[in-house]
Amino acid sequence: MAARRRGPRGARVCAVLLTLALLVAPWTMAQSAAVGAGPQAADAEAGANGAGDGFIAAETVPAVASFGVQFGFPAYRTASLAASLQARFVGFAVRAGGGPGGVAFGLQARAYPPIPIPLPVFLAGGLDLYAGRVAPHLALGVHVPLGGGWRIDVEAGAAWTPLLDEVRVAPLLGIGASYAVPFGLPTGGGAPVATAAVSERAGGPTCEPGAPDLAALDAALAATVSRFVADAVATYGSVYRDLRYRTSVVDRRVEGDRATVTVRYAGSVVEILTGQVVEAAGQAEADFRWDGCRWRRTGLRY
Repeated sequence: MAARRRGPRGARVCAVLLTLALLVAPWTMAQSAAVGAGPQAADAEAGANGAGDGFIAAETVPAVASFGVQFGFPAYRTASLAASLQARFVGFAVRAGGGPGGVAFGLQARAYPPIPIPLPVFLAGGLDLYAGRVAPHLALGVHVPLGGGWRIDVEAGAAWTPLLDEVRVAPLLGIGASYAVPFGLPTGGGAPVATAAVSERAGGPTCEPGAPDLAALDAALAATVSRFVADAVATYGSVYRDLRYRTSVVDRRVEGDRATVTVRYAGSVVEILTGQVVEAAGQAEADFRWDGCRWRRTGLRY
């Protein structure tokens, strides 16, 4: 399998998958080892320096559940509440809503082909039920990640709508917003993706405001990592596999109630469709602010 480096698109896609994933390494300043030339070179170096210094595999079967709203046409799809579930290459969705014709329900099966573009694309087929009628449809859709679990969902296609004793083909369009909740189904080949965020609170369910706590900064980083890795792998897991990464913390600055952690990273993913390796390397910075009880992330640059 030949490795390749990509232009800005490939590097950014890989960076999205890697940047905060790489923060899962220990937060000590002493770990400032140089980035290896590639996965193979890093594996060789790991044999001499210990398991913690090599590339780490993060293999899972990603899954994501989402909940949101959708608007569109034909008229029986004017406004709906929607929910969906995706497990890597397959998924399904349900919707309930309606329009001028009354209440309508929809069922949809989805296939997510491993097309190497930085947006999850799906092919869909399903049925809409309204006023005692059944309307099949076919559509092409895309999820546009907005960050923080939010995304825009767009689909377009055709619906076969009944009209008395005839069936007419009508254009179908849906656009909506949803909130995605990722989770990982472990394959046994690596550490599972976290299914829930780690608490960022400095201690227990209650808090007495105090001075910035560096141990709590590590917990805040771990919480950010858990959610970011789950989001990224669930979003792009139908396009890429075999996430492998390496990192070293190169700086951690704390000034009053503000902190910035800088890491150097390198890693790779494999395009499922082509088998090609996409590599990325660089530095990332995460900013935090202490609110008296916890560190809250305020920025991310990569």
